[in-house]
Amino acid sequence: MNTRELDIYAVRLERFTGKGLIELDAETLADKLVIRDREKGDRRLCLECVYLTGYGASSWRCSNWQRSGIAIRARDNQLPVDLVLQLQRCDGFANATPNAIANATPNLTTKTPF
Repeated sequence: MNTRELDIYAVRLERFTGKGLIELDAETLADKLVIRDREKGDRRLCLECVYLTGYGASSWRCSNWQRSGIAIRARDNQLPVDLVLQLQRCDGFANATPNAIANATPNLTTKTPF
């Protein structure tokens, strides 16, 4: 991985563990997303989405359930683990870490004195 990929990887690890994944699972998913990014894939994980609420598998919910088509009533917006961990296309997706990922790009124009 290059520097940018490593920085994005770290942002994702923090997000995924902050949503209740154990570190090993978070690392596995972050690795998978490096490949997705390199291939310019358009599928996303619920874990990357700002609308995923809750901490841990038993409490994950989609707060954009209408747009995403995940439920027809608010009380039915709980998400199964398999869905949260699966790459997919979602009309309700919004990136939870766009600024952190944008800032992961090193500033190549700044010269560091030695």
